[in-house]
Amino acid sequence: MNRRDFLYGMSGALVGGARALPVEGAVTERPDARDSFMISNVSVFDSARGVLVPDQTVVIQDDVIAAVGTGVRDDSFDVTRIDGRGKYLLPGLIDAHVHLSHILYQSHMTGDEILPFFLAHGVTSVRSTGDNVPAQRLVQRHAERTPHTSPRVFMASFLIGGSPAHHPDVGWSLDKPEDVPEFVAHMAAWGVTTLKLYINVAPEVGRRVIEEGHRHGLMVAGHLTSYHPSDAIRDGIDSLEHIYTVADFIRRDPDDRHSVDLRSDAAKRLIDQIAESQVFVDPTLMVFWGTLFFVDDPQVIEHADNASMPRRLLDFWHLDNPRRLDSFSSGPIAVRRGTFQTYMELVGLLHRAGARVLVGTDAPEPQVPPGSSLHHEMEFLVQSGMSPAEVLSAATLVNARVLKADDRIGSVTPGKKADLVLLDANPLTDIRNTRRISHVFKDGAALLPAEILTAAPR
Repeated sequence: MNRRDFLYGMSGALVGGARALPVEGAVTERPDARDSFMISNVSVFDSARGVLVPDQTVVIQDDVIAAVGTGVRDDSFDVTRIDGRGKYLLPGLIDAHVHLSHILYQSHMTGDEILPFFLAHGVTSVRSTGDNVPAQRLVQRHAERTPHTSPRVFMASFLIGGSPAHHPDVGWSLDKPEDVPEFVAHMAAWGVTTLKLYINVAPEVGRRVIEEGHRHGLMVAGHLTSYHPSDAIRDGIDSLEHIYTVADFIRRDPDDRHSVDLRSDAAKRLIDQIAESQVFVDPTLMVFWGTLFFVDDPQVIEHADNASMPRRLLDFWHLDNPRRLDSFSSGPIAVRRGTFQTYMELVGLLHRAGARVLVGTDAPEPQVPPGSSLHHEMEFLVQSGMSPAEVLSAATLVNARVLKADDRIGSVTPGKKADLVLLDANPLTDIRNTRRISHVFKDGAALLPAEILTAAPR
């Protein structure tokens, strides 16, 4: 796309917001959606320190966390009281890599239709990483109007590349550095948080996008092939998207995706550079598992997380659909499994070196269901060598930092937005317990996952 705003993914009829719900047995009547709450005797996850703090009292007033601690008096606030004994309170989860018109355009859906799936799974904020901007703004506006069925939406630019544009529904061709300032100013005026450099962007254009983006206070992400990540890091890029943006540059054979050599000098240099620069790395292991490597594997296609997805999305995901995007699912499955294990090992090496790892999914790519896929991604990150606490900190506070929103979200801190997830089991003993959601708090409303999903299409 070049100097034209094609409005793919336009929002249709808007769904209404869910009402706030009480925790079972805690209240005698249904509180209003903007009620105030006091959760007592709850274990709170401190995302800055990566620990659970027991026996805390958390007060929510309107859409803000008003108090957290052990000395909060019950008579200090007019609230609905919730007994949090045996429960665990997390900051709202953030998916750091989603699309809200791209992919959905192929499945004849609009971005507003998938928002309830995120929120019902405790994902209270999403970071777009490249979409049609006007369509995306309509999705964001819908989310703002329906806060009790939608996560917060942080927008990104079109996918910035050379000519021809990849993915004409969301791509934008920039071939000359001198064209960059006008484009970036245009994106800033739309209110995007992130500029997305894409596959065939010329290095000199990418460099100028980083420079202009930072001048406007924007973050710059890269899914890179023609622009070496080492050069992009030196130029000041903020995040590397997809683990193969790293892995593809440390192959023994440049033409063989499965020849990644983690023991090479090139690998060590790049890993060290990433860690020292503190650039964010967003592995998105889910898209390699669900879409690229194993899309022909029945265990992936028939995964239980896919069952609740809308029929139009499932039809698009089907391998026989001619509109479906290409995958890497060629060659023996044992080789592909080996490469996926190598990718997870690379994530572990980056983490141990001190890199800042994000938690993103690439939803709604095939077999990457919105919402539940973030929990699956966290499971993969634990398998890669991160502890459950480290993964939860990444999915909350670190993800908030890549959005420049850690002053508002990402931790259970007084003054921040009351975007929270209440669990029935300890996530630090088993990361899969993040799926055991009692309630989601969004903008201060207490919501049942099942009720949120009443706003979702089938």
